[in-house]
Amino acid sequence: MRVAIIEDHPLFRDSLRLLLTSAGMTVVTEAGDVAGSRTVWATRPDIVVVDLALPDGSGEQVVADAAAHCPGVRIMVLSMATDATSVTRAFAAGAHGYLVKDASADEVVTAINAVAAGSMVMGARVAPRLHGSDAIAALAPSERDFPGLTARERQVLGLVADGQSNAQIADALAVSGKTVANYVSALLSSLYARDRTHLAELVNARRPRPTRAHPATGDARAGETPPSTWRTQ
Repeated sequence: MRVAIIEDHPLFRDSLRLLLTSAGMTVVTEAGDVAGSRTVWATRPDIVVVDLALPDGSGEQVVADAAAHCPGVRIMVLSMATDATSVTRAFAAGAHGYLVKDASADEVVTAINAVAAGSMVMGARVAPRLHGSDAIAALAPSERDFPGLTARERQVLGLVADGQSNAQIADALAVSGKTVANYVSALLSSLYARDRTHLAELVNARRPRPTRAHPATGDARAGETPPSTWRTQ
């Protein structure tokens, strides 16, 4: 896996490089600011790990630039920010994963591998921000990708693809578990999906991903987290 790191603190950047290379990844390039990130895209990384707080601008701009200049690249935010606005804006800009910098080494490696494999990832400290309507909307697939679904159905589909159980989705959307179960059943029928894992695969297939990535597969019963999507607990 080819990784680019965009992080302004040299010590943290060096530590991250050592961690990723020890995990078998190849760090192909690094940058310490938004201006330097513009040289990253020519190296064609599979995944970019980016901090949001950069000295000459916001990492959100880097996230947006990645989609424009490096189609198919996956984007992992590794930041100190835990506020709902930062999380929501990062995902809205095109991030596929978000971890706080105090995550363990194992969590970072696992999250990067999961994002590279096509999953959407949220760390345990930022997962509660999903309860905000803006974050839920950011996870929902677009109407263009699923034109036959209502806005609420796309919200449920996005949360299923994020790996959330029916109970978690009910809590996030402030509806009953039975209502969520009905939505999931309707989605399975209308999208001709085998199970929740298949629903997640349909969503992830419409998101940018590297050509080398191979999403995990498996079966999941209704109400369970599909193995194709990872999140910290």
